[in-house]
Amino acid sequence: MEVDPRLLLYLKVVNDHGTLTSAAHAIGISQPALTNKIKLLERQLGTDLVDSGRHGTKLNHFGKLVLRHAKMIGASLNSAVEELLLAKSGKHGPLVIGATPMSTVELVPKALNLLDIPEKQAQISLIEADDDILLDKLKSGEIDLMLGGMATGLNQMNIQEEYLAEFPLMAVVGQANPIWSYDQIALKDIVDHAWAIPSAGSVIRSYVDAIFVGAQQEMPTSYWTCTSMHSLKTIVRHTKRITVMPRHAFTLEEDLGVLKGIRLIGPTSSRRMKILRLKHALLSPIAQDFIKNLHAISRSLSNKA
Repeated sequence: MEVDPRLLLYLKVVNDHGTLTSAAHAIGISQPALTNKIKLLERQLGTDLVDSGRHGTKLNHFGKLVLRHAKMIGASLNSAVEELLLAKSGKHGPLVIGATPMSTVELVPKALNLLDIPEKQAQISLIEADDDILLDKLKSGEIDLMLGGMATGLNQMNIQEEYLAEFPLMAVVGQANPIWSYDQIALKDIVDHAWAIPSAGSVIRSYVDAIFVGAQQEMPTSYWTCTSMHSLKTIVRHTKRITVMPRHAFTLEEDLGVLKGIRLIGPTSSRRMKILRLKHALLSPIAQDFIKNLHAISRSLSNKA
């Protein structure tokens, strides 16, 4: 099936503006000319893509499927222009990284630090969000790669997964906690304590839940939830509450002596970190260097866990 990729961009314009008339005006062509381009795309794909009515033109189910690829083409073209302009001025990039809150602590900053040298002047953007949001941005071409731990069976999609590291979760407490002096403890001995845990629905929460399932323990009855990793650490630091997280997530606080990690005896869980990117997308040299740095930093952090 031969499809003119330029026609996909017309489909995106129609979706953005809601009517053929508005879309045609936005790109400076006549409404009949735009209609013919959409019909040509439909003939090439062998199916209708839009439904028109009194309230405008809307993409149908098949149109929405194709729209995702149209957005990727648009994002790729914009990135190509930006990369060319940067190259002309002797710079690298752009590199847009999507990272989960857990990966933006230590891992990503240290990997970026290795790129921060004069001869590699680079334009880099970092977007922090949960796995599901980043995955949508990756599929639409808004980011070049993402770091996350989402287990999604992505082999059936156009996503390439690259294993990075696995970080065991530890019990984490502040100085006011009565178990501050402990070096190890069983989950059953702290399940009745007051807890602070990630909010339900987040990927890191699924790892926390897995610890209790593995230890055949009920979830704590007294707990606060928090969507922010920074706030979670601050709560534990200033209260007697317990949380769990991998050691690299609180290294700075542990070095300052305000948080402490306690090894969990028995069944536990680990935060698996992966690099995800589109299979068909070629990585820029700066992206390849960043991935190489990620592996070096993750090995260093894993050795400290």
